[in-house]
Amino acid sequence: MIIQQYFKMLAQHPRFLMFGFLATFFSSFGQTFFLALFTDTLIDAYQLSYSSYGAIYAGATFAGGFLLMRIGKRIDTVSLGKFTAFAFFGFALAAALITWNIHVLVLCVALAGLRLFGQGFMGHIAMTSMGRYFSAQRGKAVAFAGMGFPLAELILPLLIISLLAFFGWQAVWWGVAVSLLLALPLMVYLQGAKPVAGSVTEPTSEKVIEPTLRQRDLLRDAKFWQVLPALLGLPFVFTAVILNQFWLAEQFVWSPAGTATAIAAFSLTRVTMSVFAGDWIDTIGSRKLIGLNIIPLAMGVVLLSFGFGLWSWWAYLALAGISAGINSAISGSLWAEIYGTKQLGTVRALVHALMVFSTGLSPFLMGLMIDWQITPQWMLLSFAGLLVLAWLNARRLPS
Repeated sequence: MIIQQYFKMLAQHPRFLMFGFLATFFSSFGQTFFLALFTDTLIDAYQLSYSSYGAIYAGATFAGGFLLMRIGKRIDTVSLGKFTAFAFFGFALAAALITWNIHVLVLCVALAGLRLFGQGFMGHIAMTSMGRYFSAQRGKAVAFAGMGFPLAELILPLLIISLLAFFGWQAVWWGVAVSLLLALPLMVYLQGAKPVAGSVTEPTSEKVIEPTLRQRDLLRDAKFWQVLPALLGLPFVFTAVILNQFWLAEQFVWSPAGTATAIAAFSLTRVTMSVFAGDWIDTIGSRKLIGLNIIPLAMGVVLLSFGFGLWSWWAYLALAGISAGINSAISGSLWAEIYGTKQLGTVRALVHALMVFSTGLSPFLMGLMIDWQITPQWMLLSFAGLLVLAWLNARRLPS
């Protein structure tokens, strides 16, 4: 029944839904899991240490998040086609720039561009457009668009590793840049099939904030802070853990191959839960799911802390995928329910920027804990404690 509803929606709006799906898929070129495939290569190419590269990566992520916060809100005033073209051109330029290893400053700018246009703008475009142009089917639309993330996680690592075996890393990045430019005309065409204006309605159960809404107003709003930690808990914890997965494998004596391939469990449960979460949101709304999105992740982190064996890593990623599926669906619909769709870009630009900040901060903090020789058990339990606090805070949101 649920699958039939998705097919029905896809039959009604195939072009626009594919626009959102492809935007999340292409965002992968700026995501941590993709850039991690080039970590050792970039360190060798630019003659860096792991700590200096980590600092550059964190700085680039913070810079991208700041620019996203300032520029991302323009999606409320600029046409979606023009904003999409701007994002794809910038993304392709950053992908080309990273091949030009003449100075470490070039690497800094390139990484900042990849994080801004990839992790930042691509997901921002997809989720804002799905949330703005769909109403009754908003949850399903967001969930469908979000499936581009796990599909990329399944396909691209193996593809890139295979390409690197035959081509240099710079040739691979040139391929990324060309692919983005070739995809741009298709994306502009797909976004032109927006749902008709009559299907875009403001939520009636919530007073919509006037168009003068500013990001500083959000920072003063209690509802914003009741929701935000629960939405940022997943990217904060998951990014730190996945970037240090091989350190954890060494500590818990797991095989590197078994550790690396476990990402399949994350992608599978994420896709499955996204389908159900999208339907739940259309039925009961996002508010009743906020907080629930981090419970599976917290359970997985606690389980992982005991280090029972490689199966606990697989179980952790499966549980994290459940959280990610719910989180993705909620993040694209909840803000529209609370603040309406007119200034959704302003809201999501701030939220997405803070998410980017969190994914830059958490690996840095975990790196410090590793340097301080804190045991992985205490690290993971501290993450679980933060997730529980975020869950308790989200329960204060009025239903």
